Amino acid sequence: MMICAVCISAQEVTENRGFKALLNGKIAVEVFFQTAYYNGEWQTAGYIYYPKAKSPAPILIVRNWGKEKPIISDEEYVFDSRFEEYQPDGETTGIIYLTYTEVEGDFQMLKGSWKNPTTGRVMKFSKFQEMRELPGWWPGSPSVLGAPERDAWKFRYKLENKYDENRDSEWMDNIHVTFEVNGKEHPLSFDEPLNGAVSRKMEETLKWIFEKDINFDGIPDLMVYLGLTHHAQSVYKAFVWNPVTRQFYDVEAFQEIQEPVIDSEDKTITSHVRDVGMLYTDTYKWKNGKLTKIASKKDSLY
Repeated sequence: MMICAVCISAQEVTENRGFKALLNGKIAVEVFFQTAYYNGEWQTAGYIYYPKAKSPAPILIVRNWGKEKPIISDEEYVFDSRFEEYQPDGETTGIIYLTYTEVEGDFQMLKGSWKNPTTGRVMKFSKFQEMRELPGWWPGSPSVLGAPERDAWKFRYKLENKYDENRDSEWMDNIHVTFEVNGKEHPLSFDEPLNGAVSRKMEETLKWIFEKDINFDGIPDLMVYLGLTHHAQSVYKAFVWNPVTRQFYDVEAFQEIQEPVIDSEDKTITSHVRDVGMLYTDTYKWKNGKLTKIASKKDSLY
């Protein structure tokens, strides 16, 4: 799930660029993006839209300045840009390459293509028609325009007795985690039931929030401890940070992983589940921003 980081009123949109085209010679597509200057740097983001899809909806695209190709001409007004296409859960489903010119505010597309990051299939854009006004499907400026960097985020937790009114107040069954960005509480804050009640004395011996790199990009993500299963195996709720979209994403699959082993060398996360004399081992890897199971096996404990 993607959550908007901040209101973009702190920055000013300086450019609007868009076009209609055909993808692979037959698929109608519209692309529109904005560029803004915020906190000392330029940011560009927008949406790709398929008007003839069964359920058309804008899909977020963000310009990845760190993976730009070199400018293809000595002329300063020719740009060769890479955009990444993101689903609401943070999965990357497309890479978009656009080459265009800008002369005194006049925008003109030269060429472009869309690439499937999983299969490698490439489809080219053709029959460009520039759009100068915001399209009717435009949902508003993307939150990445004006979103803060990772170091602006802080986290804190509180354990509560929420589900059993008859239980002694020394025992708690829920955790509330507060996300703060630039000192303000963020909508990503959440409540989650614990796996079993925890006494206040036990709380003091455990660590509940971990800022740990779990997608192996060198940037700390977030893990929240949720207690132990019936077989005394630890479980966690996790969020990963995407430096391109500047968003945290809830990793729903992580909550199914018990006793996670995070291997930075192999870039894998392994789950170990003990049940009825068997050990079930599942191995996961990140693929295009999504945690994906790549192997499973089971072994007897006896």
